[in-house]
Amino acid sequence: MEIKKILIIADESQPSVKAIKYGFKLSKEFGANAALMNVVEPSLAIGNVDAGIFPDDAMAALKRKAADFLDRMKQMYGEGVDIEIMTSVGDVQTNVIDVANQWHADIIVTGTHGRTGLNKLLKGSIAESIIHHSAVPVFVVPVDK
Repeated sequence: MEIKKILIIADESQPSVKAIKYGFKLSKEFGANAALMNVVEPSLAIGNVDAGIFPDDAMAALKRKAADFLDRMKQMYGEGVDIEIMTSVGDVQTNVIDVANQWHADIIVTGTHGRTGLNKLLKGSIAESIIHHSAVPVFVVPVDK
């Protein structure tokens, strides 16, 4: 199997930063291109009309924050890797699977928060959902315990 394209899923959590490091390391070892992707969830862009912050403004701020984070990660850990930055809006699992297919990713790298029990039931497991729906292998970087 030849790995030419690695899709790295990123948010601002510590498990995600760990996955970003692994993803870039794999990219270097395989000589693969990397895409660093963040998905902004629309439910987070509620704004506060009373304070003059409308949902569109809140969404724009979330997109800027995500882009800034991805740029920082690229600068901090991506030296020597050909990297594309991708930000989308919507359901994380659906967007990741769509981008992996459209970009022709050979592997997806993601972190996990290690949720269990009621916390997993309420918040779900994005990594687990990606694993179940992906047509390509998924490299899951475990959370530090």
